[in-house]
Amino acid sequence: MLRILLFSLILGASACSSDSYFANSSTNTLDSMSPVGSRQVSREQQLVLASQYHILVGYADEGLRSEEIPDLNRLARDALSRHLRRYFSHVQVAPEPQTLQQALQLAAERSAHLLLFPRIENWPNIEPIRLRECKDEDGNVITSLGECEQKEEAQSDELVVVVAIYDVLSGKHLDSIHARSRRGVAAYLYEDSKQELEVLNDLMVRRLAPNSRRY
Repeated sequence: MLRILLFSLILGASACSSDSYFANSSTNTLDSMSPVGSRQVSREQQLVLASQYHILVGYADEGLRSEEIPDLNRLARDALSRHLRRYFSHVQVAPEPQTLQQALQLAAERSAHLLLFPRIENWPNIEPIRLRECKDEDGNVITSLGECEQKEEAQSDELVVVVAIYDVLSGKHLDSIHARSRRGVAAYLYEDSKQELEVLNDLMVRRLAPNSRRY
């Protein structure tokens, strides 16, 4: 495994991450062992929000958790609201986890025009490889690079975020944005999922904001 990783790093030394799904379609066939990362943002509609809209960012209940973060949907709420405030003057956040109907009710009480309801659907769980001490099958203590990690669950380098957009007055679903990234072999070298979440939110908000340079 380690030899494959090192070989992938050599192959990918001159490669850089791409924001294009199609540019990385061949890379995805190598799954998480690819030396090249990829990002994808897709839309159900092509809604652009007026800068004067009043927006409530919801806090979806029953969120996923990681070893270090007890509620990933709270992280999604905070990241989205930060990036929205770069382009919109009237952004509020829900303080507590809520169902969609509760979030719509809160948005109405706060006179918001739109509810943006973010949810993290997958969080990377690959632990970077580092030197560790552990015991082999015979009970001997060994120092190993990459062999001591426990692999009790399927490993994933994929981060997936979905933001649903609702009209508060009618409760109608207007649009959804799906953002995903795959870090490839870099996931085995260092952990930066929080920073990757910021990048995905920047890409999503630039698709929504009228004054941004959209790609």
